[in-house]
Amino acid sequence: MNDVVTSEQLRAQIRTIVAEVLEIDVADLTDASSFADDFEADSLLIIDIIAKFEREFTITVPQDELTDLDDLPTAYAFVERQLSPVGISA
Repeated sequence: MNDVVTSEQLRAQIRTIVAEVLEIDVADLTDASSFADDFEADSLLIIDIIAKFEREFTITVPQDELTDLDDLPTAYAFVERQLSPVGISA
């Protein structure tokens, strides 16, 4: 992903991906929503979300971070961290 994307555009893409995988309306997602508790996402759905992030944003997800993804703020931080050049804070 070589295009310059604003933080708000990136967050909108993340929300869309999560909603598609969870098969819910984007409007149902809030920053306080738990993917597991509110939308009954199991570990396979979380892996599917991560796989879509990898494809959409051309990133590689470290194995040790696979289980941490359960809400939008974590997803935002996760993708932004993977997209940020080393040594540069977003």
